Amino acid sequence: MGVSSSAAVQVVSLEFDEVPRWSYGSVSANFARAQILVTVYDGELDRYVDAVRQGLEDEADLAFLETIGRRLSQEPHLVRDISRLVGEFAARFGS
Repeated sequence: MGVSSSAAVQVVSLEFDEVPRWSYGSVSANFARAQILVTVYDGELDRYVDAVRQGLEDEADLAFLETIGRRLSQEPHLVRDISRLVGEFAARFGS
């Protein structure tokens, strides 16, 4: 079945209010948080937590950071692994 050349195209204009990146879903939000942790705060969890407490980062990040902090006690190489994954993603899809 082909597409008629006389078919009408409806153009939809979308406007977005400034929405926190965290509202897009937990997987994408946590990936963004992981990326911020390793690219902005060089994997230093305490610096990221301090930035949240100073109002420089979103307060919703604290739950993620607390989870990462607990996991670090069991997985000491977690931040290194996150950094590797973020780097691989950037290499494949642009930084």
